[in-house]
Amino acid sequence: MQELIISAKHIVLIAHEHPDADSLGSACAFYSYLLRFHPKVTLFCATPTLDQNLSFLPWFDKITAKFPESVDLAISFDCGSYGRLGIDYKGALINFDHHISNENYGTYNCINPNAMSTSQVLYEWFVAETIKINGKMANALYAGLMDDTGCFSDPQCTPSTFMMAHSLVQLGADHTQCVNALFNSHSLASFRLKGEMSRRMKLLCDARVALFEVDQALLESTGARLRDSKAVVDEALSLKTVEVALLVAQLKNGGVKVSLRSSGVLNAAEILQQFEGGGHRTRAGARIDGCTSSQIIENLMDKIREVLV
Repeated sequence: MQELIISAKHIVLIAHEHPDADSLGSACAFYSYLLRFHPKVTLFCATPTLDQNLSFLPWFDKITAKFPESVDLAISFDCGSYGRLGIDYKGALINFDHHISNENYGTYNCINPNAMSTSQVLYEWFVAETIKINGKMANALYAGLMDDTGCFSDPQCTPSTFMMAHSLVQLGADHTQCVNALFNSHSLASFRLKGEMSRRMKLLCDARVALFEVDQALLESTGARLRDSKAVVDEALSLKTVEVALLVAQLKNGGVKVSLRSSGVLNAAEILQQFEGGGHRTRAGARIDGCTSSQIIENLMDKIREVLV
C-alpha cells in the first residue's frame, strides 16, 4: 500500500458527504503526512458547505468540493459505502474505515471494526509504519477520536482508547480546542431545534424508545440544519428509561434520513443494514427513498420491538 502511495502522481483524499470530525480529521491528518514528500495532493469533500465548527481542523481551508481530473489514487476516510464518497471514481482506492458494515470497495481496505473511530485506524497505521505524528496530525486525529466516542463517554471505550488519547495530547493535540469546537459551541438555531424536538418527542415501548420526527418545516422555522438534530438524539439516551433513540428526518431533495442510537440493547447497524444503511452497534444511519416517514417508522419499530420484547 505504501508503494502505491509513493508512486502516485496525484492523490485525492476523500471525506464522506456531510463530514464529521472523524472523517474530515482523518483526511486532514493524512494530508499533513503527505505534504512531507508528495508534490500533488487534493483534499476533497462532495458537500460544498461544511460545518464551521470543524474549521479548527488543520488544512480546513484547503478542502474543495470539485473533484480533480488528473487523479491516479484516491484515499477515503470513514466512508462505510462507496456511495458515501459522493463521486463516481473508478481508479485505485485505499479505504480507511472502522464501520462493521463497510462494503470493502477499495483496491486496498484498511478496516478495523473494533476501533472506536477511523482516526484510531489511521493512528494505528501511522504507528505500525513508524510515521512521525506531528502536532497538526495529532490534533486532527484527536478530534476524530473525541467526536466518535462522544467525548469519551461511549461505553465501548477501552484502555487503548485512552492510551491513544494520552499519546496524541503528548504529541500536540489541543484537548480544550477540540472539546470547545465539537461539544461547547452551539448556534441559537440548534437550541431552538433542540427545544422543539424535545417537545415533540414520543416515548414508545414503555418509554424504552425515544422517537423524533423532523421535517423541512421544522428546520426552516428554527433556522437549524439537519445535522443539528443528531445531538438531540444522542442526548435522549441519557434519559433513565430510554435504551433506543430513533430519528426520522425528511430530506430537502426527497427521501428520508434515519439515525438509530442504542445503549447496547440492540445492534443498530444490523437493523439498518436491512434498509441499505450501516454503522456501528450503538450508532447507525440510512437514507431511505420511496417510502413515507410513517411507513419507515412502522417498519423500523417492528424490527426494534422484535429485539426489545
